[in-house]
Amino acid sequence: MDRRHLYILPTRSGLGFALLLLAMLVTSLNYNISLGFALTFLLVGIGMSCMWMAYRNLLDLEISAGPVSAPFAGDVAVFALNVANHDGGARIGIEAVASSGGAPEAAPALTLDGLGQGVLAVRMAAPRRGRLALPRVTVSSRFPFGLFRVWSYADFPVTTCVYPAPEPHAPPLPVVAHPDQDGDDGDIGAVSDDGIDQLRKYRPGDPLHRIAWKHSARTGRWLSRAGQVPRLPGCWIDWNALPTTMDTEARLSRLCAWLLAAGDPFDIGLRLPGVEIPPGHGATHRRACLEALAVWPERRAP
Repeated sequence: MDRRHLYILPTRSGLGFALLLLAMLVTSLNYNISLGFALTFLLVGIGMSCMWMAYRNLLDLEISAGPVSAPFAGDVAVFALNVANHDGGARIGIEAVASSGGAPEAAPALTLDGLGQGVLAVRMAAPRRGRLALPRVTVSSRFPFGLFRVWSYADFPVTTCVYPAPEPHAPPLPVVAHPDQDGDDGDIGAVSDDGIDQLRKYRPGDPLHRIAWKHSARTGRWLSRAGQVPRLPGCWIDWNALPTTMDTEARLSRLCAWLLAAGDPFDIGLRLPGVEIPPGHGATHRRACLEALAVWPERRAP
């Protein structure tokens, strides 16, 4: 934050303090009170020092965008802003608030030591699914005595996906086991010539994941595992499998609940009108499916 983009004005307390100083000055002039003049000018000097300290509290701070949470509809999205202090002096009581359509919710005040770093958590309501962009953020401070408010604006091109709210008490997940695709059932339970259980001699064309590398290195011969590789149970989560009486948001809420109920052990595929995500598992795959639900029908196949 440079000098050209910092703004400062007195607060209500500052205006009250200024009126008090004016009353003290008028009284001292009317009654020619020397101690009144001294006290008035002393308080004026303190007020000017407070104005400079408030201005310096935000001067040359470096603010950058950090990670963003992906909430469900009806929850709160948290945008992290990284704050770096490249000066040796401490920075006290730094606040940030997003200029959103609803009531602004200020982030907890942040205090930084000299050459320190910290995080401001800007919270925004996420009432509906879809993309949520971080609006202009106002970074401000009222340090040291709340007599002046200094602020600046920060704009970051940061967005997050708001997932549909999962349906409470959704029906059980429709799980269908994977069909066998390897065609190696005849080899299950086979024993190699040297007596090693579930191993056989390597055959040209065996996939690499079937090769028993440790046993091959120990025996000096290429060996393959004869057992069938276990497959994860899985299913397709299909838009068209839901009752036709359900509206769009209710369907997306149920599909979201099924995705969360599946967890990591399942292979899950997702079918939406114009969108098809092949079966997979893991946190990354589940996040891709949730994002497809969040932005549908924005992301559709041509």
